[in-house]
Amino acid sequence: MLQALIVDDELPHVQGLIRHIPWASLGFTVPLAAESGESAIPLLQGNKIDVLITDVCMPGMNGIELAAVAKSIHPEIQILIISGYNEFEFAQEAIEVGAQGYVLKPLKLGEIERKLTAFRQTSENIKQINEQTLRLKAMVSDKQELLKESFIFDLLEEEPMEDDMLASWCRLLNLPELKDGIQLIVVALDDYTASGSDAKSRLVLNSALLQSVSVALQEMGVVLVSRLRPDGVAAILVNPTPDKRSSIDKQMIFVQDYMRNTCQVSVTVGVSREGRVWTEVGQLYREIKHTVADARQGGNGLLVHVGRMERKAYEDFRLRENLLPGLLTLAESDEPDRLLEEVGRAFEEMDAKSQSFAYIQSFSISLLGELSRKLWNDMEAVTYLSNRALHRLLECKAVGSLKDIVLETIDSAFVIARKERTVQQHHLIHRIASYIEDQLPISVTVKQLADTFHFSAGYLSVLFKKETGQTISDYVKGLKMKKAKELLQDPTIKIYEVADRVGFQTPAYFTYQFKKSEGYTPQEYRDRYYR
Repeated sequence: MLQALIVDDELPHVQGLIRHIPWASLGFTVPLAAESGESAIPLLQGNKIDVLITDVCMPGMNGIELAAVAKSIHPEIQILIISGYNEFEFAQEAIEVGAQGYVLKPLKLGEIERKLTAFRQTSENIKQINEQTLRLKAMVSDKQELLKESFIFDLLEEEPMEDDMLASWCRLLNLPELKDGIQLIVVALDDYTASGSDAKSRLVLNSALLQSVSVALQEMGVVLVSRLRPDGVAAILVNPTPDKRSSIDKQMIFVQDYMRNTCQVSVTVGVSREGRVWTEVGQLYREIKHTVADARQGGNGLLVHVGRMERKAYEDFRLRENLLPGLLTLAESDEPDRLLEEVGRAFEEMDAKSQSFAYIQSFSISLLGELSRKLWNDMEAVTYLSNRALHRLLECKAVGSLKDIVLETIDSAFVIARKERTVQQHHLIHRIASYIEDQLPISVTVKQLADTFHFSAGYLSVLFKKETGQTISDYVKGLKMKKAKELLQDPTIKIYEVADRVGFQTPAYFTYQFKKSEGYTPQEYRDRYYR
């Protein structure tokens, strides 16, 4: 049975939920209750709470703040926010703190029951996933080979493994301290389709490749061997002595002969340069893949080593294929300072690697060209600036001048682009404000505005507040109050008619909001106006 906690400063609401919801049939025990966020925290700390039902507006700690605390205590807790105000900001904040449900007062018991039923199903799913994960952990702990495969897969990732995680892996696998470094060997089938179209044939062939590599390297000291998808094997030699390194070719030729004679397939072997630390494995792997891909243009069944020239070729490839897209992605995030910093670092890296002037000049021209095309192609002033910079780059004779031109152009382009965007945003927000005013008494939602003006709701909300100093909700309220005061000046218009004309569903709610905004009721305002 699940445990719910109801938090509301209005005790009749709490008692009503406890009394009228069929908790037992929904899979819940009798819920706990609290009248404030502060008094709910000890209950959260002292009990396993599965579901939190909280009012959003309470004295002291509100429901949004309580939900955030509840998530920190019970990360898997499910939260239902109750509010008397149908406002976008409350719903948005509820989603940000991890609430799974948001309902409005007056509450409908059927809706609450549906939410609780969904929560129970989610809790059961989470419990099932956790149980399966625990079973998997127990099973994996007994499977040393699976552990080694997982370790190698993590090492091959683009991002280096964190030191604490690396240390825990080494302890788990009882690996020795690296004194003589590591060496990576990658063995892959030359023809992926050679493993056959049925699962059994492919499994047999992959197993043969894995076993042949394992047997060939079994006398090489500490060796980690793992499958690689789709059809390959990786092996890491730990602290290989010079004698062991010199025998790698002989052992790999054995693997190639075995696979050719027994399985009628050819394999290509890539042997890395010497690595000094575990975090180099990912880099070694990418160097091997690039070297093998180049070598395969001359044939199959090869055995290739990554040396100084091969490593240099890979670094050139990485700069072309990875550096430029990374800078373009950073530019799209509209953070010019970070972009300028990374571009400067790119020039330093190219200089440190002794790249030729022609290579750096080509990189500079490509970077400015791509930035202009992707970010500023509709801005005439920036286009002129970029074209002028490209001519200057072609006339340059020194790497330092290339760097200065690129950095200066990027900085100036962002300044120009921001000025143009500011003007465009000002006009856009003015149009949106006029549209909202034209739609009164209809209450236009943020989503409707976002769809109408082709923006995301979140971005539009931020942009509107930045330009006007108000949220869209507050702006709409202000318009309604302004219109209401104009109508109240006409004594022939009834107060309930004023409420209807400015978009309030009931006169009572209009009176409540008017007094909250202006400090007195509509009737009091009318009386003061004609006094």
